[in-house]
Amino acid sequence: MLSSDTVRALTECVIAADADADQMGWGQPPTLLLVHDWLPTPARPEQRHAMRSLEFPLHPDDLLTDPAGLPALLHRLAAGLTNPTEITPYQATLDTIIDRIRASAPDARLVAWAACYADIHTRDGQPRQARRVDAVDADGRVYQLTHLRGEDHPLVLVDDTPDPHDLPATYPGLVALLAATTRYLETSAASGAPRPPWSRLRASPEEPIFGVWGADDASIRCRICGAVDEIDSDEMPSMAGYGEDTYTRCTRCGSVETTDPVFGWRAKPATWPPAPEPDQP
Repeated sequence: MLSSDTVRALTECVIAADADADQMGWGQPPTLLLVHDWLPTPARPEQRHAMRSLEFPLHPDDLLTDPAGLPALLHRLAAGLTNPTEITPYQATLDTIIDRIRASAPDARLVAWAACYADIHTRDGQPRQARRVDAVDADGRVYQLTHLRGEDHPLVLVDDTPDPHDLPATYPGLVALLAATTRYLETSAASGAPRPPWSRLRASPEEPIFGVWGADDASIRCRICGAVDEIDSDEMPSMAGYGEDTYTRCTRCGSVETTDPVFGWRAKPATWPPAPEPDQP
């Protein structure tokens, strides 16, 4: 779980992204940002979390003028990061960014993906030009900044348990990007490349796959693919002869948590997004 200091620093990073975009002027194409931090050293625990966002350049063919196309673009980008058959331009871009992060902050960890884009906001029945910055962190927390044109200060909302029915349209794509980045880094590590300490969507292998979600914690959310209340679960007397065996599976991505009296709690996260099926002859 991200600490309150990290959440505060990420909120400030979202505000800084809006301020940087303000310098560029209105009407700019969407910008994608990979956000990372590095923790204070044990020798200086009083040091604040440092946070930095790096622009993830888009291919000219993917530049958008209509924000309605941004959710689909996020999913295309996620798919491009996990293409198992070829090195895609976006994989090369991610490699470059990772090298840049490692050079300056070898203990960095992935915190969030964000999107900055122009939009139309309706206030009092009147459409207003606006800039939005949406971010999703590794805990699934949602950050939404809205800056109306002509106003000095943006409105920023940070929601630890956002309503599944009131999420920004970019949310599924940003979740997919987090998972795709994780998968790509793990694949690189398996091939012999050094594995950075922030190469998992969950902060550590000991963290659960499923967590409570929504108002009054009434829903269950998969932290691998972001699905809400899409689970199969079962409980039965254990084959060990005592106690109970439990089984919980995400029906969207296939991630599984189990418990039993002998081995205790275990988790098997799925690969998300899934690898594309090979073309049939």
